[in-house]
Amino acid sequence: MIDTASHDAPRAAEKPLLRGVSHEIAAFVALAAWIALALVSPSARARAAANVYGASLFTLFAVSALYHRPTWPPRARRWMRRLDHSAIFLLIAGTYTPFCLVLGGARGEALLVIAWGGAALGILQSILWVRAPKPLIAVIYVLLGWVILPVMPALVARLGPGAIALLGAGGIAYSLGAVVYATRRPDPFPRVFGYHEIFHALVVVAAGLHLAVTARALFSL
Repeated sequence: MIDTASHDAPRAAEKPLLRGVSHEIAAFVALAAWIALALVSPSARARAAANVYGASLFTLFAVSALYHRPTWPPRARRWMRRLDHSAIFLLIAGTYTPFCLVLGGARGEALLVIAWGGAALGILQSILWVRAPKPLIAVIYVLLGWVILPVMPALVARLGPGAIALLGAGGIAYSLGAVVYATRRPDPFPRVFGYHEIFHALVVVAAGLHLAVTARALFSL
C-alpha cells in the first residue's frame, strides 16, 4: 500500500474548527432515540428492527465524531477513515431494515438482502480501498440508498404519502450531501465551517427526517 502520511498530515493540520461537532451532538441524540424507539416498540419484531436501526444510527455519528474531532496520527487516521466509511454503509442497511419488515413477503426479503449485501460489499471497499476517489464513494452511497425506489408504491400503501414524502426528502438530503462530499463545494469558511461541515449538516438533516418516518414504520409492525 502506498504510504499516504504526507497527504494526511496537512489535511489534519488544516482541519476546520467545527469539524465533527454536529456529529458529536447527533451521537447523543441518536443514542436517546435508539433507547426510546426500543422501549416504545409495539412488538418484538418492531423492537428488533428498532435495535438494528438505532444501533446503526448511533454507530454512524459516534464513529464520525471519534474520527473527525481528534487529530489522529496518519496511520491511525487511515484506520479511523475505514471505520467511518464502513459506518455509513451500516446505517444505510440499518435504515432499510424496518421498511423491509413493513413490506414483508418476497419483496421485503429481497430488499433486505440487497441492502445488507450491498452494505457488506461497501464495507469491504472501505476497508480494502481506503483511498478510493470521493466521487466513486459518493456514487456507491447514492445508488445503494435509492434501490428502494421500485417498492415506493407499496410503502405508500402501508405508511401513507406523508411518511414517504419524509423518506424521499431524507434521501434527497443524503444525495445532496454526497454531491458536496464529492465536489468539495461549496466551501464557505475552510478554517471554521467548510464543505465537509456542510456534508455533515446534510447528513444530520437527512437522518432526522428518516428517524421520523422510521418511527412511523416501527409502529406499523
